[in-house]
Amino acid sequence: MAITGGQAIIDTLRAAGVTTVFGIPGVHNLSMYDALYRADDIEHIVCRHEQGAGFAADGYARVSGKTGVYITTTGPGATNAFTALGEAWTDNSPVLHLASQLDRNLIDRNRGVVHELVDQPGTFRHITRMAESVRNIHRVSPMVASALASTQTMRSRPAYLDFPVDLLNEEADLEIRQPEPVGRIAARESDVARAVDMLKRATKPVIIAGGNVHRSGASAELLELAEALDAPVFETANGRGAIPASHRLAVGGWWHGASPLHERLAEADATLVVGSRLGQTDTGSWTAPLQQIIHIDADGEWLGLNYPAEVGLVGHEQVVLGQLLEHLEGTGAATGSGWPERVRETQQQAEDDLRNGYPEEMAVIDALAAGAGPDAIFTNDSLIQYWTSRHMPVERPRSYLYPAVYGTLGSALPFAIGAALAAPERPVVSISGDGAFMFTCQELATAVQYGVDVTCVICNDHGYNAMRRFQRLRYGDYTYATDLATPDFASLARSFGARGMTLESTDELEPALREATTAAGPTIIDMPLALDVPWM
Repeated sequence: MAITGGQAIIDTLRAAGVTTVFGIPGVHNLSMYDALYRADDIEHIVCRHEQGAGFAADGYARVSGKTGVYITTTGPGATNAFTALGEAWTDNSPVLHLASQLDRNLIDRNRGVVHELVDQPGTFRHITRMAESVRNIHRVSPMVASALASTQTMRSRPAYLDFPVDLLNEEADLEIRQPEPVGRIAARESDVARAVDMLKRATKPVIIAGGNVHRSGASAELLELAEALDAPVFETANGRGAIPASHRLAVGGWWHGASPLHERLAEADATLVVGSRLGQTDTGSWTAPLQQIIHIDADGEWLGLNYPAEVGLVGHEQVVLGQLLEHLEGTGAATGSGWPERVRETQQQAEDDLRNGYPEEMAVIDALAAGAGPDAIFTNDSLIQYWTSRHMPVERPRSYLYPAVYGTLGSALPFAIGAALAAPERPVVSISGDGAFMFTCQELATAVQYGVDVTCVICNDHGYNAMRRFQRLRYGDYTYATDLATPDFASLARSFGARGMTLESTDELEPALREATTAAGPTIIDMPLALDVPWM
């Protein structure tokens, strides 16, 4: 039976097991929406801005491990989502952007057609693994299947496809394809043997866990290896929750930036880096004294990119950790050396110093963790993220979402919507500043419409406080263009149909958060808090 190009796209998503799609309908992509109307097994989430749709798809992908899919229309609809796709690119998130295009005879002709964008796919080529315009209806399903597979290959990366409106409406007898299974590559045995030899000889090993521990589903293997080696586990921002924060070997994010823990890193005689490029923010602009590095990553181009590696292991992180465990089995780990205890003592010293110097900030972190509970998923942006990425205790994998590299504002709320749809049984808490929240506050209407259980904690300082700080540091005692007229956020929430709470002080956060995370639907908690960052 003949079907439209739009139907072929949606049928391919269904064949691939996609059950949630975000997006906004437009005059050019209505064929896809006609197919979605009849797809009872796909839930479509209508967002209020294409950027919000892209962020929500990213949040869904980071928590579920599946490809997050969103749909936009041509031209401005597509480019509105550019920032969200850029975030997915820099943080290695599997996201697929499906856009429409002009009719084939009008593409790139610059004739002044509505929504015209010359070289639309080219706009996205620097932030995707795959960016193509599909011009033949018989290529629709194969290309969608290929794009879905590409997002999960090696290090996960986003992909982009667009489809001319006449192709979307065209009918043909089409075969629906499924994505080819993505292979999980093992490291070369000779490299594994060299790594095992270094680990066997080490008396002070450490592990640095990056975001690809989560992407590859390697948390269990990482914890098993850490216990076998008696190796403290340091986590990057995107690696938070790689092992439970309550585990005796967990260092978490305390080492970020200048820290006494750098002294312990300098003592390590084997540093196993798993799924991280060791970027600027995670290493204090590469001041962390890392040495004797064994680097595991699915993408060989990242090995030794920022720090030289003694041994590079190219392969799927879960598989490679399994190889190391197999070779280490029965060799006897160097337990009882007191090394993890020394690291823990140093971490406790750093915590005591920070709590003495910044009691309110650390009390907020404690309240967030206690009020939301150990099963919570946290999404973050703005100044508060620098505190949570280092000090928030994260107990489960895929539970801390953070715009680590692109660093965009406005991601926290739509991230949270996507996360809550991926894990509806878990509390989801969005944390942002008042300025950042206003970037995408309209997505609160999306959360209300679909009954999404998210709690938004707004750290309200009536402005861009990070920029105030930097202005004072660079130019003296003044600020400019950093004060904001902000709404009554609790009233704003109620106007959307959500719950709104206004706190008088940070002392009220924990009980307010307990109440909000057990209530149905979205809640905004407006809390007065002006943050500083001692390590910047």
